[in-house]
Amino acid sequence: MRWRGRGSGGMKRAAWLCAAGAILLWASFATLVSHAPDVPPLLLTGLALCLGSATCLHRVREWRVPPRTLAFGVTCLFVYNAGLVMAFRLAPIAEANLINYLWPLILVLLGTTVWRGIDCTAKVSGALLGFGGCIVAITAGSGADAFGADLGSLGGRHMAGYALALLAAIVWAVYSLGARWLPPFSSWAVGGFCLGAGLLAIASHFLLEPRFMPSTSDLAWVAAIGLGPLGISFVLWDYAMRHGNAAQIGILGYSTPVLSMLCLALAGKVTGRDWSMIFLACTLIVTGVAVASAGPMMWRRVAWARKP
Repeated sequence: MRWRGRGSGGMKRAAWLCAAGAILLWASFATLVSHAPDVPPLLLTGLALCLGSATCLHRVREWRVPPRTLAFGVTCLFVYNAGLVMAFRLAPIAEANLINYLWPLILVLLGTTVWRGIDCTAKVSGALLGFGGCIVAITAGSGADAFGADLGSLGGRHMAGYALALLAAIVWAVYSLGARWLPPFSSWAVGGFCLGAGLLAIASHFLLEPRFMPSTSDLAWVAAIGLGPLGISFVLWDYAMRHGNAAQIGILGYSTPVLSMLCLALAGKVTGRDWSMIFLACTLIVTGVAVASAGPMMWRRVAWARKP
């Protein structure tokens, strides 16, 4: 989708509501996936993305984009969603989910083309805080000894999940910036990206995964994923970006990992963990994103204030 926003002024109430709605839907993604544990990751991803594309069907004429743009969108959505669902299956879902939500921090780092002086210091500090949050999250769920054992084994099941979650975060950050590098296209073209990525995931399922017949309950959860986090959320987010202040929306987006953890907790998916450590991990990641994002502006203001 194309990211747009007003250059100044507060957001309209409708934009606030749409942004909050999209964030809440994304925060529910991990919880919804956890309710369909038997559905193979590629099949779940494919069905959900195909259903998600239905939210844009009424603007199907605007799905036409250049082949390069289509390939970029389909590939990114396929790798991101399939990788994230696999991460949830291979690693503890709470920790993998937190690592995935490093994408705002990665987005800030990738979006900066010149690193100089105090700006560089702010971004490196934010990156270190986010990385520290990942380590705290991992050790809070499996314990430092288990995490060390995973590090010592290249075939560690949890480490594979953590790596996929980090890959998903990087891919989403690249996808979010990609619209700036590609020819302009309609936000509704995301429906075509979803459909293409969904069909690719289903084809991959038949090639790489054992055949599986989803139950009625499985299909209900897949439908919820497709129409929510992988569907209508795109429309809500696009409206918010068009009619609101992009900077304010971005700050609001930093609440996603914390809200996602709360959703998992309410669903009973993160029992038996050290919640003080999980809370510390959330705090470190959100703080890291805030420092990396606000650092340059903050330090410029300090520099101007010190001028005689």
